[in-house]
Amino acid sequence: MWIKICGITSANDAKMTSSFRPDAIGLIFYSRSRRNVSLEEARQIVRSVSSGILKVGVFVETDWDFLEKAATGAGLDMIQWHGEPFPDNWYPRIEKLGIPWIDVRKILPEDGVPKGPFAPFKGATHFLFECAVGRFPGGNGQAWDYTLLRNIPFRAPLILSGGLNASNVGNAVRTVRPFGVDVASGVESEPGKKDAGKIERFMEEVRLNAGE
Repeated sequence: MWIKICGITSANDAKMTSSFRPDAIGLIFYSRSRRNVSLEEARQIVRSVSSGILKVGVFVETDWDFLEKAATGAGLDMIQWHGEPFPDNWYPRIEKLGIPWIDVRKILPEDGVPKGPFAPFKGATHFLFECAVGRFPGGNGQAWDYTLLRNIPFRAPLILSGGLNASNVGNAVRTVRPFGVDVASGVESEPGKKDAGKIERFMEEVRLNAGE
């Protein structure tokens, strides 16, 4: 199962996280996030990530110039987009960049089971679903009823996010059977500081319950 460790803020954490061989790490380019990184910090992090691990840039309704500068300047492999669909004139630019992107969607638990099937925004290669609770874009460390996504058809690979940790990810994986999972606060000792023991336990639980 595909695993992304998000919110990497330092080269040291990038090296440590890489040692566990996740499929991807995430760098957040959003000034209001406690895990926000500058372009120079992102470059240092990317240089510290082991080969074969995807570097995903997380963006929140930013402008094109910043997104392009970050993607090319830091050497990103994928974009994770929080917000409304891209403006029409962005799509040829995204294609020119040659970088796949993740369409992030929010679940409102009080609305009950969402109506499927779900198709991603134009050009997106993956979905990421998280709970629409909290002050900021992103999962905000809030666990939610992952069973809401059970048995819903998706027309792109589904990545599950929001409040996941070693204690609940096994059940989430068995219930939803997503393509992948995304975690940030669930593997931290404090905001922005990754914990090796928590990463190890999280990844063990994912792989065990995914039958790997």
